[in-house]
Amino acid sequence: MASRYYPQLDIDTFDKFNKELVGDLSTSKDGIINQEVIIYKISAQDTEVNMYGETSQGKVFKPGVQVVALVDAEDQTTTTDEFGPDLQQNAVFSFLRQSLVDISYVVEIGDVIEWNSGYWEISSVNENQLVGGQTSRNHSVVCSAFLVRISHLNIERVRSI
Repeated sequence: MASRYYPQLDIDTFDKFNKELVGDLSTSKDGIINQEVIIYKISAQDTEVNMYGETSQGKVFKPGVQVVALVDAEDQTTTTDEFGPDLQQNAVFSFLRQSLVDISYVVEIGDVIEWNSGYWEISSVNENQLVGGQTSRNHSVVCSAFLVRISHLNIERVRSI
């Protein structure tokens, strides 16, 4: 449904300019910023049985999906305890909602983002950037995430040849 103040042509123009700025993997067009991330969605399977009949207690993830995002990472901090140093960092990942709709992907709390040789677990998802205040014109998906250790995840890093 088109609005009197923000017709669909204007919304399409917003999306076009934003995809030119950020990038669009669905059309293989690089953007000016072009920060690519990989999002891993938690699998519906709670446990997985290995060849020995044992079940894993951790989360199981589906194969990753590559998308573009704007990334705003805080400075890293290091804490040290009796087990050694621990690296901590928070980041905000912003996605164009239309780019996620184009690939039929829904970002959820608990999903893991791979970026800058690190893995980030999404702790909150915010979808309230509305064009013209209209709830049908949701423009972005903003995710807050924190750095997690690869050893806490059941994600296998694939080596490229």
